[in-house]
Amino acid sequence: MFLVYLHIMTGREIYNKLSQRDYSGSDQDQYAQLLYTIHFHAQANDELDAFYSFLESSERLNKKLSVSDFVLEEIFMSSIELV
Repeated sequence: MFLVYLHIMTGREIYNKLSQRDYSGSDQDQYAQLLYTIHFHAQANDELDAFYSFLESSERLNKKLSVSDFVLEEIFMSSIELV
């Protein structure tokens, strides 16, 4: 009998994994930069819990975060969508 342990990553773990940049300009590097930027704004706007929740949803649905609207150079969680 085999026991399979499935670890479901938290939003913070997903962020730490996906936000590692390699500065190559690749799609993965650009997404890491986007996540870093969204994280910065979420922290400044006291929306980190919502950010981590979005990341968990995106991981579960195999989607990525995208910013639908930049308002006055601020990113709010209400402008984040899954694509």
